[in-house]
Amino acid sequence: MMQLPQKIYKGAGSFIKRCSEALPFSGRSILLASLLAVTLVSGAKRLGGLQRLELMVFDSLVRLQPDRDKDPRLVIVGVTEADIQQYGWPLSDAQFARLLAIIQEQEPRVVGLDIYRTTAHPPGRLALEKQLAANNLIAITNVGKDPRVGAVPHPDSVPWHRVGFNDLSIDHDGVVRRSLLFVNHPERPYYSFALRVVLAALPKTAVNFQHNSEALYLNDYAVPRLQNQSGGYETIDNRGFQTLLRYRSQSLPADQVSVSEIFKGNFEASQFQDKIVLIGSVAPSLKDEFYTPYTAGRGNYFTMSGVVIHAQVASQLLDIAEGKAAQYQFLSQWGELIWVIGWATFTSFLAWKFRRPEMLLLVAVMIAGILLTIGWLSLTQLVWLPIVEPTIGVCVAGALMIAQKTIYRSTYDSLTNLPGREIFLLYVKRALSNQNAKPVIVAFLDIDRFQIINKSLGHYAGDRLLYAISKRLTKTLGEHAKIARVGGDEFAILFQNNSQKSAKAFLDEMRSVLSQPLMLGKHRLSVTASVGLAITQTKYSQMPEDLLRDAHTAMYRAKAMKEAQYQVFSDDMREEAVARLDLESDLIRALENDEFSLFYQPIINIQTGTISGFEALLRWRQESRGLISPQEFIPIVEDNGMIIPLGEWILKTACQQTKTWIQQFPGHSLKMSINLSRRQFDQSDLCHKVDTILTQSGLAGECIQLEITESMIMRDFETAHALMMRLKELGIQLAIDDFGTGYSSLSYLHRFPTDTLKIDRSFVSRMENSSEDREIVQTIIDLGHKLNMNLVAEGISSNQQLTLLKRANCQFGQGYYFSKPLPAKEVTALLEEQSAWLTATS
Repeated sequence: MMQLPQKIYKGAGSFIKRCSEALPFSGRSILLASLLAVTLVSGAKRLGGLQRLELMVFDSLVRLQPDRDKDPRLVIVGVTEADIQQYGWPLSDAQFARLLAIIQEQEPRVVGLDIYRTTAHPPGRLALEKQLAANNLIAITNVGKDPRVGAVPHPDSVPWHRVGFNDLSIDHDGVVRRSLLFVNHPERPYYSFALRVVLAALPKTAVNFQHNSEALYLNDYAVPRLQNQSGGYETIDNRGFQTLLRYRSQSLPADQVSVSEIFKGNFEASQFQDKIVLIGSVAPSLKDEFYTPYTAGRGNYFTMSGVVIHAQVASQLLDIAEGKAAQYQFLSQWGELIWVIGWATFTSFLAWKFRRPEMLLLVAVMIAGILLTIGWLSLTQLVWLPIVEPTIGVCVAGALMIAQKTIYRSTYDSLTNLPGREIFLLYVKRALSNQNAKPVIVAFLDIDRFQIINKSLGHYAGDRLLYAISKRLTKTLGEHAKIARVGGDEFAILFQNNSQKSAKAFLDEMRSVLSQPLMLGKHRLSVTASVGLAITQTKYSQMPEDLLRDAHTAMYRAKAMKEAQYQVFSDDMREEAVARLDLESDLIRALENDEFSLFYQPIINIQTGTISGFEALLRWRQESRGLISPQEFIPIVEDNGMIIPLGEWILKTACQQTKTWIQQFPGHSLKMSINLSRRQFDQSDLCHKVDTILTQSGLAGECIQLEITESMIMRDFETAHALMMRLKELGIQLAIDDFGTGYSSLSYLHRFPTDTLKIDRSFVSRMENSSEDREIVQTIIDLGHKLNMNLVAEGISSNQQLTLLKRANCQFGQGYYFSKPLPAKEVTALLEEQSAWLTATS
């Protein structure tokens, strides 16, 4: 990509940008990861950083290729170590002449002399020159490219058209993988030794050699010029006409005969007749050895002599001249780019789809194995495909995709694919910075009754509901707003460049769409939502978090109104929110500083007028605020979870005080009633905590009565029933508080292990003026008697109410008519004056 023409690059970039904008987020992520991986890998390759690795893989794959049969068109005459020991080195001119003469007597097609003979080694110089004059003999020269040898001229008696230069090109790692065949010098052309030999062997009747700037031609068959970017190459010197060498075998490409065997006549004439004979050194001591792709180490055993490599080149050229597949093919730059992009894209797609890390690791190993297999198969078909480049591209693309997925999962909702809170706040920040005359409007939407649906139908149904809602929101508002999921069943919506009137119109349409029935399994549901709006105001400098918080506050106001509507945030809501936050802070401090206390309201046996027990009631006196009503702070401590430690403190304090009064007034049978909140009732270790407190205070369980509401029981009857039975095992009595205001079924009531029903004060307060309420109270009392339960009337405030309750045969009562809640010290005084108090109320 880095070498593409500028216009093409810009055009490709524009096309990619248009495509990415049309793709979903997952598609854009896959495309981005793939392009980044390809850019990084291509850049590394252009700088030459991958060439060594590509060559190592190439060598490994070459070693895995099967050897072909020995080439019957060639024979190698090798000067072995035994020959040197027997005849010495260098051979004398007479010995060389004798060797050439014996070979020529066998009528070879061509004799290639891969031995430098520029100086005389008498005797026998004239005999050697006579042999060198043979028209089928090709000599060799070195033009100085090989630093180990230096420039060595050819024999003076051999004309230039029968001379070839040493064609071995050595890569940076010392391995021979390519051969220089031809250099078109302006003074005279240079032919490699192997090319001269092959051209001399070809029939002279046809035009068997041509060349242009791109390729050589043997019998009209092209030998493409090796380019700098061919296969895994990037930084080679590719001057002249070079080709990638296809080795026929890892040892000998043709039969080999030693000099000794020729001198002794240990050969057959057919071994040389009409063949190409290459004469050269195969003795390691002569140091004419080269590393090849078959080199597994740096020992001599893995090297190949020069004459054997020349035979490999000649065999390859002969195959090409005969029209056989012998030339390696390479991908073009565009083909290579598509090759890498394809693998990077495939890996990015798999990395996006798979969630488990072990699966991604397995996929990476499989892809690497597949690439190596493809590389091996392609090499058998003489195609060199880059393997390291796509492998690194696969790793980089996979890593980028995993990183993107990690970021995506932390910023986007995996269920709905909507942005999360952080992304939404970025949208709002951008909208605030680009704010024009129209305000920025943020809506906070909460699904009504979602928790009921989730618990009754299960989390899977709840997820389906959220997914369906997100699709409806996107379809309705997608073009006009930014939508995000910021909580379990909470969505945030950003209206930009919309007036308040148009935003409300969109919200009305949205509510209408949401209310359309949808099917969840066998259930047909209609969904409503509470929505809060926050609108930028010029007098406030609002941050994105502020707008979202204000919309959230307005949503709670809408939910409290229970009209499935939206509310716009106002200053009084801000003041209420700040006041609530201050109150929460004071509550935490109050718990730390022991600012809470318990007051106790007497429960009276209204038939006898005696005190039967007390109800423990929490009070909070704050230094700056004074006495704060429980109605103000109890809902808050239940919401924020403070009711758990506070409830434990209430239970412990009430038990200790009850124990004190029982010891102080042994003649009184006192029972302490303590309210349990919903959060306390849901604790899995409630029984253990109650038992521990009773043990620590030394109080019997029957002295305590825990009050729970109907709604707490009916949320999960079976669980509640099991918990109540465990509490009963501790000897504790149980009461249903505010009876008549909940939704318990009479068919369940008799199954509750309950000792007491407390008649709600709303019925008691209307008994004097409402016959219907008197009937309700009478019915509750009769029901309680039939179920062998005690009855306690709450909120008695007049003598007439007391009289009516006595007639109805209610056993117990409490209220301001008897006493308001009192601190422990005043209750103690009240118990001390029991007899005087009884006289006053009789």
